[in-house]
Amino acid sequence: MQRDFSAFFERYRWPAGKGQLPFCVGHRGASGHARENTLAAFRLAAELGAEMWELDTQLTKDGVVVVSHDDHLERVFGVDRRISEMTAAELAALDAVDVPTFEAVATLGRETGTGLYVELKAPGSGLRCWQHLREQGQRFACLGSFDTAQVRELREAGCEYPLSVLIRVGQDPHAMGDEAHADILHLCWERAGERPQDLVTPSLMNRAFSEDREIVLWHEERRTILDDLMKLPVLGICTDLPDMMRAGSGGEQKRGRQG
Repeated sequence: MQRDFSAFFERYRWPAGKGQLPFCVGHRGASGHARENTLAAFRLAAELGAEMWELDTQLTKDGVVVVSHDDHLERVFGVDRRISEMTAAELAALDAVDVPTFEAVATLGRETGTGLYVELKAPGSGLRCWQHLREQGQRFACLGSFDTAQVRELREAGCEYPLSVLIRVGQDPHAMGDEAHADILHLCWERAGERPQDLVTPSLMNRAFSEDREIVLWHEERRTILDDLMKLPVLGICTDLPDMMRAGSGGEQKRGRQG
């Protein structure tokens, strides 16, 4: 199966001829090599060949968007504090805690030419991210969430960026796409058995494409599965290890020439 992505790129004013497709989307940066969702992890992902970074958004007590998967700092930093209960200044002042602002990550994205694949965690963060991207003229970005209400909020506000809905195992991707009014179906099926790639069937893809939707796939670090996924006509694949996805690809999968 082949797919021409040029119409999608033109519609959303993404840079033409940017890298290879499927895009390598560094999951929380190069989180297999560096602490997740830090500027160091994002910079390393770009150096390893990722065209985009997947990142997560939280809100501080004073309404600043920061990049962290969890509201609580315990898992990543060993600190018993919540981002939502601190101001941005208080968060920045914590020792041994490195939670960047969304603005800082977006700035690094502009500097490195890397796209932002933004997963909205905290409600209300989407409108703030969209506003910042618009103000900076930063078009190489996508906004999405497991929470269909957050995706719809952006759609109803007139967001001109592509919107993604993240889909868990067992959920109907097409129904979720309809509920969220999404442009991209992001299948989070990494835990769906030993061969999750078999669930990305031609009928699933053909229906998505017929409904003018693209597909992004889960974060994958198993070599044989990743090799299979890279043959699919999808927009992007997340991975903790961008070097695994890019090493040895040989450049066979150029934009619009898949499968």
